[in-house]
Amino acid sequence: MSQIVRVAIQEDIPPLVWPQCCPKCGATGKLYKTTSRLGRVKSVRPNLLGGMTVKSDVLYLTFPGCEKHASETDLANIILDKSPLMRLLHMMIFMAALFTLPLITRPKAFIADVGWYALLPLIGVLGVAGIVWARRVSSVWPMRFDPDMDVISIRFLDEDYAVKFRLANRKATSNDMTDALPWYQRGLIWKVLVIAVFIAFLAKLAGG
Repeated sequence: MSQIVRVAIQEDIPPLVWPQCCPKCGATGKLYKTTSRLGRVKSVRPNLLGGMTVKSDVLYLTFPGCEKHASETDLANIILDKSPLMRLLHMMIFMAALFTLPLITRPKAFIADVGWYALLPLIGVLGVAGIVWARRVSSVWPMRFDPDMDVISIRFLDEDYAVKFRLANRKATSNDMTDALPWYQRGLIWKVLVIAVFIAFLAKLAGG
């Protein structure tokens, strides 16, 4: 059974220690390193040139695995990457897959209407299948940054490996370092609230 572990990433916390075994099959023989990345946007601000300045940072996690599962996880995590480009690609895949229904229900009419573009739903289905495959086989998947803390969520496919990881990184995975902030301390909620109040104020002004 998979398990999600919250991990604190701070300068005063020692580097992460990974169990010296494959995170999927437990093999301890010849291990290969695989690296997965996780990024986040820290701020978006207007600049003097009239554009937007985006500040972001990227975290790289390198962990061992057997040859088969290391390469498998490497490919899966590339597919699951949450960079802006991959998010856009995922959105396009899901949108293309939505057109599968008319292709199935009225194939001749659909193909006659769109021609070669009828291949897009098939590409979308293959893309969705690839994403589902990646979620099922990724043994160590860095999922997301907490929006208000220097904490990341890592999904481990094997629960026993997750326990070993916690024991090897007690400080980084301790509740004191990783517990989610209460709602009233989350900056995102207050930003949304301020924006909502501002929009309501503008609507009131517009309505006279």
